[in-house]
Amino acid sequence: MKKRTWIISALMYAMVFAACFGVLHVLDRITRPADRPAAATETMESNAPSAEETRHVPERETEGIKPEETETQSTENMDPLHRESGYTSWKKRLEGAWSQSPAEEPYTPPKIILATDLHYQSAACQDDGEAFQTFVAESDGKVIQYLPELLEAFIDQVIAENPSALVLSGDISMNGEEISHQELSYRLHRVQDAGIPVLVIPGNHDINNTNASYYFGEEKTPAAPVTPEEFYDLYRQYGYDQALSRDQSSLSYVYELDEKNWLLMLDSSQYEPKNLVEGRIKDETLEWARQELEKAREQGIFVLPIAHHNLLSQSRMYTTQCVMENNTEVIDLLQEYELPLFLSGHLHVQRIRKHKDEPSVPDEAYGIQEIVTDALSIPPCQYGLLAWKEDGSLEYATRMVDVSAWAERTGSENPDLLDFEGWSHRYLRDLIIAQIRKQVKNLGETAESSMASVYAGVYIDYYAGRKIDAGEVRSTNGYQWWLRNLPDSPLLRELNAMMADADRDNNYALLPGV
Repeated sequence: MKKRTWIISALMYAMVFAACFGVLHVLDRITRPADRPAAATETMESNAPSAEETRHVPERETEGIKPEETETQSTENMDPLHRESGYTSWKKRLEGAWSQSPAEEPYTPPKIILATDLHYQSAACQDDGEAFQTFVAESDGKVIQYLPELLEAFIDQVIAENPSALVLSGDISMNGEEISHQELSYRLHRVQDAGIPVLVIPGNHDINNTNASYYFGEEKTPAAPVTPEEFYDLYRQYGYDQALSRDQSSLSYVYELDEKNWLLMLDSSQYEPKNLVEGRIKDETLEWARQELEKAREQGIFVLPIAHHNLLSQSRMYTTQCVMENNTEVIDLLQEYELPLFLSGHLHVQRIRKHKDEPSVPDEAYGIQEIVTDALSIPPCQYGLLAWKEDGSLEYATRMVDVSAWAERTGSENPDLLDFEGWSHRYLRDLIIAQIRKQVKNLGETAESSMASVYAGVYIDYYAGRKIDAGEVRSTNGYQWWLRNLPDSPLLRELNAMMADADRDNNYALLPGV
């Protein structure tokens, strides 16, 4: 019984196979061009056009035929069945069309997040004691109490934004403490683990800094700083070992952002033999940079230079120690290659300015433009987002770190963190008012308070790069008290300088057609 069942099953399979073969044979006859052999044993070599056939077509066959009437063109007018199942389709099946490379994906322009002056300080450097509180009170507004929390919130935001790279352009540590560098380097792993390259260069606070300190109890004590070699060892995975080219005389390098764009990461800090506030790019580094710019020009590559110190004089208030000492040479080099944009930090003020050789040069004339990004560590704790657009333009805008959302998401119960924007604004305002009150004395409570308040308000907006209505400020009682009581005060000159600088908003820029 089992044998009979097996025989019947075999016969049924044979009948099905024969039927399928017959259908395929009919379809093959229908779709085969008239000049193709019908032999069932044909091979790819015997049916594909020979080399001779490809090279030569008799003149009599093409004479008088227009291009649109040739066989290749005429297939466009065939019905879908014949167009896909004829000779072309047959060749695709035999040659394995599935193995052909897919069409290239369209180019996606890059975007980078730029953060500067993190001034990260490990919580292990202090105990919230008297020495630490004095350090905070004498600062320029850095949220020193919450720098670890600010960094974690920032990292979360970077990962969510998913840029092509995160650029940290110097002063990444408070005062170059080894423990702060070690902790920062460890925390940055989380960004790269998310597939986002991190690119680092040093600032004047980061290497051989004799101000590296611990704050425990009532005493400020020296902490171990890092050397240039130690800085490289700690951050080599953040740009240096991935560099397209490295300068042998500094911690400068070229990073290939994509096939069309390079980042020229310039080390403008001076730390040998000792640390200096002022910036300068070494002559050897400038020569190396020239060679890299020449390579880029030959290859049609766009280059974006980034450094810690400023290229242009950006502030009427801060007139020393900000612009690189040899900025004229640097400007000449970058403008020789007609680079449109330079990014920096150091100033702690959000600023945008275009270089002009002469005041009479029209605004539309070429001149390199510099964007100085505000310190991440000072309220409003913002960073820059630079995006390459499909039309060739570059768009820059600032964004604030949303610490409050991070605090809520992580289950924090700290009211300062849960309302970080409000707390940080009040903290900075109260800090500046307290510092001004120490310098403005014996004028009475009303005058002193009013004067300090108007100074703090201008200071906050100036650092954040906002436009300030100078007329409105000058109409306040606080400003009138300054004119009446301290008309020759350096503080009043600073107040006027900040207002003069803040005649427009500096938080957005669009560079067309770069």
